[in-house]
Amino acid sequence: MIKLRRLVGASLVARIPSLNEDDFVMVKLLKVENAGIWIESQDFTERMMRQFSTSTSPTTMVLFIPFSRIEYILTSLPVMSLSETSFGLREE
Repeated sequence: MIKLRRLVGASLVARIPSLNEDDFVMVKLLKVENAGIWIESQDFTERMMRQFSTSTSPTTMVLFIPFSRIEYILTSLPVMSLSETSFGLREE
C-alpha cells in the first residue's frame, strides 16, 4: 500500500470536483494532514490570475482540500502495465 505522506513533493492526478467539475486535475502534493491535503494547482493559479487580471504573483497559491472533497488520487508504480485488450486477454 502506498502511504500518501511519502508522495509529498510529487505531482499527482486527482479528481477534485471543487477544482474541476468535469475532469481530473494535476496537482503538486505539498503536505498531508489528518483532515486533508495541501496542494498547488497550476490550473487554479491560472484561473485566479485571469480573474484578477494579472500575469504574475509574488507568491504561489496553495489550497487545502479536505479528504471528503477528493474522489480519487492517482499515482503510479514503477511496474510495466499492459493493455489486456490489445493482447487478447480481455474483450472490449
